[in-house]
Amino acid sequence: MPEMGAAHAIIQRQYNCHSLVQAFLANCFPTQRSCLSSRSWITLLATLPTEVKALELSSAAVSAAAIGRKFQDASLVKEGHNLYIQGLQQLQHALRDRNLVRNDGTLAACMALSLYEAMECPSGGSGAYFSHCEGILALVQARGVEAHSKGAGHQLFLGIRIPGILHALESHSSTFLIDSVWMQYPWEGKLKTPFTQIVDCLAQAPGILKRVHSLFGLHKKERTETCYTLIHECWHIDEKLDMMLHEMQQVTPHPLYWQVQSQMNPLSDSESLENLFPVAFHFIDLETANSIILLWAIRVMLWSGLCNLYRLVDSGSPILDSTTTSVLPSTSGLRKSLHPLGHRRDYIVIVHNVCQSVEYILRQETLLSGPLSVTPALGIVLESLRGQPHCWKEVAWLRAAIDIVRQRGLGLLKYAR
Repeated sequence: MPEMGAAHAIIQRQYNCHSLVQAFLANCFPTQRSCLSSRSWITLLATLPTEVKALELSSAAVSAAAIGRKFQDASLVKEGHNLYIQGLQQLQHALRDRNLVRNDGTLAACMALSLYEAMECPSGGSGAYFSHCEGILALVQARGVEAHSKGAGHQLFLGIRIPGILHALESHSSTFLIDSVWMQYPWEGKLKTPFTQIVDCLAQAPGILKRVHSLFGLHKKERTETCYTLIHECWHIDEKLDMMLHEMQQVTPHPLYWQVQSQMNPLSDSESLENLFPVAFHFIDLETANSIILLWAIRVMLWSGLCNLYRLVDSGSPILDSTTTSVLPSTSGLRKSLHPLGHRRDYIVIVHNVCQSVEYILRQETLLSGPLSVTPALGIVLESLRGQPHCWKEVAWLRAAIDIVRQRGLGLLKYAR
C-alpha cells in the first residue's frame, strides 16, 4: 500500500486520471492474487487504452470517490462526483459514435459508472444503479456474443454476469444471459472455472422464478404440470451443485474450509440477541471462498423454493416425508416421481454456513474486494428468507452484516429492502 505521503499528494489534487486509478487499485484492493483475481474486470481500468474519454473520466470518478472515502477527504469525494458527471456526458457521446459504441473501453466505462453508483448512490436511491445496469445489459447484447469471447471483452462479460442475473431476479424478468449461445460461445476453447459453472446455475434462477410467479394465473392442470417441470429442473441444478463441490474438493488434498473461533458479531449492539455464530469458517483462499459461498446462497434459494413447490403440489402429503419417495399422477395421466426432500427441508443450516463465512470475506486485508464479492450471496439469502417468521434471528444477523458491508463502501445497500 502506498505511504500516506503519496495518498496526501493525491488528495491535494496533484494527480491525473491514470494516477488516480493506480492509487485506487493499490489502496482499495489487496495485492495478493488470491484476493483480487487478475481476471477481475476492475483491473482493466488501469490497462485498457484510454482513447475512449468516457473510460478515462469514469475510472477516475470511481477512483477519486473510493480514495476520498478511505482517507476521509470530502474534497476528493466531491471531485469524484464532478468526474462522474463528466463521465456520463462522455459516455453519451461514445454511445452515439458508431466507432466507439462497441469498443471495450465504452463497456468498461459503463461498468465503472455502475460501480460508482453502487458505492456513492449519487441520485439518493437505487434507481440510477438499476437503470445503468439495464443499459449495460443492452450494450452487451448489442455488441454481440463474439465481442465477449476473448481478451478484455471476455473479462468484462464475466464481470457483468452476476449483476445482470441479479437484476433479472429483482425485476422478475428473463435475461438473454441464459440463452445457450451466451452460456457457451464466450468460453469456446476455454475451460470454465468452478466459479463460472456456479454462476451458470444461478443464471437458471430468473427463468424459474418468473414461471413460479405465473403459477397462480394458470389452470389447475397446467399449474400441476408446470410445478412438476420446475421441481425437476431444481433437482437438476442441485445435482450440478453437488458435482461442483465434489470437483473442487478433488483438486486439493486439504479441506476447502474449516472452523475457527469467530471474531465478528454484527449484532454486538443488540441486547436482545446473542451472538448466533461463535464459530466462523476460514477457507483455503478467497477464490474458493467466493465460489462456495455463492454455491451455498444458491442452495438456500433452491431448497426453500423446492419446499414451496412441494407444498403447492401436495400440501401435507407423504411427499414431504424424508423416508419415502412419493409418486403422484400428473393430470396428463403420466406418473412422475418426486424425490424426497430429506435434509433439504432444513435449509437454515446452509443459511448458517453463509453467515459463518462472512467474517473471512470481510477481513481487513480484503479491502473493497470483500464487500463487492459477498454482497450477492447475502442478498440472495436474505431475499430467500423473506416472509419466514421462524428465521427472524438469521434475518436480523444478515441485515446487520449487510450494514457492515455498506459501511465498507457500498452505499447502495442503504436502500436494500
